[in-house]
Amino acid sequence: MTQNIIVQATKILLVDLIGELLYFPIWWYTQGLKRVVLYVFNSIKDTNRNLAVGLMFKSLFKPMFGQYDRQGRLISFFFRLILTFARTIAFLLLVVIHLLVIVFWIFLPVVVVWGIYNNFNTLWKA
Repeated sequence: MTQNIIVQATKILLVDLIGELLYFPIWWYTQGLKRVVLYVFNSIKDTNRNLAVGLMFKSLFKPMFGQYDRQGRLISFFFRLILTFARTIAFLLLVVIHLLVIVFWIFLPVVVVWGIYNNFNTLWKA
């Protein structure tokens, strides 16, 4: 017995929609979280490479521009000390922001569900 194409399409769409809604939390906390953690890890590595904090620590006592006299060494040391401090602060700030992205990813569905529940709860009480 053949069914109407609209009835079949509606059944398929509803089953697919319900399946996606039920699979979403599983994906969010498995594959989605894995992708976010990998993105954050790679972004922290890129930030470290771009800011070159380790390289700044290694070259802290080396003179800049081949100035091996006392004044050149002194100026180079203090200038690199300031740069190293600023880059370290920037790197730590960016690491904290990246870690907050992971925390945001973990708690976002919980906050959304709580907001929906709270909204409907106040709607029914009014």
